[in-house]
Amino acid sequence: MFDSSLYRKDFPTWLEQQIVALQQQDGRNLDWENLAEELVSMGISERNQLKSRFAVLLAHLLKWQYQANKRSISWFTTIANQRDDIEDLLEENPGLRQYVPHLLEKAYRNARREAAAETGLALKVFPEDCPYNLVQILEPSFLCDTTDDFQNSTGID
Repeated sequence: MFDSSLYRKDFPTWLEQQIVALQQQDGRNLDWENLAEELVSMGISERNQLKSRFAVLLAHLLKWQYQANKRSISWFTTIANQRDDIEDLLEENPGLRQYVPHLLEKAYRNARREAAAETGLALKVFPEDCPYNLVQILEPSFLCDTTDDFQNSTGID
């Protein structure tokens, strides 16, 4: 019999018990309430990961666009890696696509603030609404051409 108090006091043991019960299709030993809570939490976590990746990517695209004289390999690799990671995340979790418009809006709000803080430029320099659409954001040749590793218009090698 499962012990639902393990959920709060010994999560790894609770998790192992739940995995075994699921594998054995033993509904009597499933902690239905806490399993449902965990599944909801997993969905939120996936959406938050996507939002965070968009925020990092958008902040770097803004910095790339508005501070061309400070472009760096670090910015380039962050843009390239975030594009790849977002594509991978959306490929592995196609259901996340439905949340993209809302997440982009929230991510841009954070990215705009971060870009202003990191560049020293006034917040009002950056558009209030995201100036890029999803296709542009993920397109390797848009703004910061990440089609080929470490080759772009700034001559960074």
